Order: sequence, then C-alpha cells, then structure tokens
Amino acid sequence: MELKDIGNTPLVELATLSENGNRVFSKCEFLNPSGSHKDRTYLNIVSRLEEARIITPGMTLIDCSTGNGGAALAWIGRLKGYKVKIFMPEGMTEERKAQIRSYNAEIVETPKELFLSGSVFQAKAYLSENSSENCYYLDQSSCLLNKDGWRGCGSEIIRQLSVQNIAPDFFVCSIGTGGTFSGIAETLKHAYDEIKTIALEVNSSAPLFSQRNKLPFNHRPHNLMGLGAGVMSPNTVPDLVDEVRVIDGADAWSRMKHFIKAEKLPIGPTCGANLLMCDELVRTLKNKTIVTVFFDSSWKYASRWDGLYPEYSEVNYVAGRDL
Repeated sequence: MELKDIGNTPLVELATLSENGNRVFSKCEFLNPSGSHKDRTYLNIVSRLEEARIITPGMTLIDCSTGNGGAALAWIGRLKGYKVKIFMPEGMTEERKAQIRSYNAEIVETPKELFLSGSVFQAKAYLSENSSENCYYLDQSSCLLNKDGWRGCGSEIIRQLSVQNIAPDFFVCSIGTGGTFSGIAETLKHAYDEIKTIALEVNSSAPLFSQRNKLPFNHRPHNLMGLGAGVMSPNTVPDLVDEVRVIDGADAWSRMKHFIKAEKLPIGPTCGANLLMCDELVRTLKNKTIVTVFFDSSWKYASRWDGLYPEYSEVNYVAGRDL
C-alpha cells in the first residue's frame, strides 16, 4: 500500500437500512490503508506542514491517540521517513498497540485517570524536556489541518452521489476531534442548501450536547474509543451542527455486531453509533437520503469484543488539570 491509496473510498448503500422509501449510504473509511479514517487526517497534516517547511524527514513526530490516529501517523511517518512517538492512555486494545509498533513507532502509555488529557500533558512535557531534539507535536485535536483534510472526502461524496443523481437530506456523523464531521459537513452544506447535519456524542462525554442544552459537562469513562475525549476540540465547529444527539456505548457495540452479521462489512463500534441514528431516521421519516461514515475496522477490537474496558470501570476521572 502507498500514500496514493488513501481516500477515494467506496460510498455504499446499506440495503438492510432501507425502510419507508429511505436510502442510507456510508463512506467506507475503514478501507483506508491503516484501517481507519485517520489516514486522511494525518496525510493532510503531515503534507501541509512539509509544504510549509515546518517539518522535514528525519524529525520525530509526536501526537496523542487512542489508537487509530497513532497507527495512521506511524504508517505515514514510516513511508515519509519520520520517527513517530504516540502518547496513549492505558488500556487501549492490543490490536491497536501492535499495529502502531509494527510500523516502528514508539508508544508511551499514560495514566488512565486522565484519559487523553493525560496523554496531552505528557506529550507537551516531553516536548519541553527535549526541546533540543528535532521533534514536532502535531496535536491532531487542535490543529485545524485536521478539519481541512476532510473537505476532499466531502467532495468525493458529492461526486459519488451525483452519478446517481442523488441529493442527500441528512449527514450523520459521530464526533471525536470533530475534524471528520466538520470538514465533510462544511463541504456538503456548500453543495446542498437543504441538508441537515446531525452530530453524535457518547453520552458519557458529550461537551457539545451539554453546551447546547445548558447542562453541566462531566467526562466519564466509556467504551467508544475515538469519541468523547473529555474536551471539545477546535476542529468541532458548532455552527455546522444542526442537531447534536447522544448515543450509549453499549448500544453502539450491539448495533455494530448486528450490522456485521447482516451486511458483512467489518466495521468498528463507533460506526455502530452512526447506525443507531440512521435507524431512528429511517423509522420516523419517509423518502429521505442519509449519508454517514464508517470510521474504522472491527479487527482493531478483537481483544475487547465484549465491549468492556475493565481498566476504566472504576476510574474516577481527574478533571480540571491545567494542561
């Protein structure tokens, strides 16, 4: 696989979700080379920073991830000639860790009590302590090159739908850093005046939902890694979100497994979250077209196939730490 193999993923119609004249399509980002949507994110970040001569091959690239981003950066970094160091909360799946290491990247596991905030803290501390070294912190959560990299995916969706002369009515997408949602939503809203966007958050860590509904926000542990980091990233653009809903992690895992049996597409649990919202739309609406995203692959979760992360079952998240 080469860098040119990133993107141009299939947009597939989901036959088992056809109901009341509705049609559901999903962009199969799990078919990217490292098995997730994060290949697009990091290809854009690294390429744009190279063009600006901020980074050059031979440097060490640093970032924080629960796994998908780490694997994407490690794979791209190896092909482009970088060393990669990933700061990751304790307790992530063995498959994700093995994949990252197979690309010759280093993993620094950080205390589970702070989840991704702890990884950010340690990454910044490492950078400060090693300022004389040739390192660069990419910071996918805050770097707006993340969101910008997803406009191309939005354009692909438009082209793929236009072949069938279809205009979408809804775009449904879960939020992690928010880059995937915001980049695609921005592009689709420019092309389709009437499209409605629905952002999803895991109910245990839903900062945008809390903000919209004037509720106190508290991050709690959950089993949808890649969502709900405990903060709202600058890549999440609230003005692009027409509606925000929350999803239960256990329900998303169950929906993923049911879908894999029905449609034979090996998707991950955050894809199950998107499917739950699509299910609700096709039950309650008629003759609408819905577009969503399948982020990653089920093989990345084989060691946690029960959907449980016991390391986090009794964790009291330490909030309010100055990062």
